[in-house]
Amino acid sequence: MQYHENPPNVYGFGHNPLYADVIDAIKNKREPYVTAVDGRNALELVLAIYKSAAEGKRVKLPLNKCSTLDFVGRFINTNGGD
Repeated sequence: MQYHENPPNVYGFGHNPLYADVIDAIKNKREPYVTAVDGRNALELVLAIYKSAAEGKRVKLPLNKCSTLDFVGRFINTNGGD
C-alpha cells in the first residue's frame, strides 16, 4: 500500500492499512507510519474545532481539560436527519 497526501477519495485508504502498519511496526520494532503522538494531535485538533463551534470563539492549543463528553447535547441536528 502506498501512502500519499492525495488519497483516491474523501475516505482516504481507510483504517485497515494503518492497523496493519502498527502491527508490522510492533513486529519489526520500528515507528509506525502514524504515531500515538500524531493520533493525540489529531484528536486535540478535532476537540478544538468542537470547542470553538460550541463556544462561538477561538480556542488556543494545547487544550486544557477537554473531552468529547463536554459536547454532549451541544449540537442539535436541525435538518431532521440522524
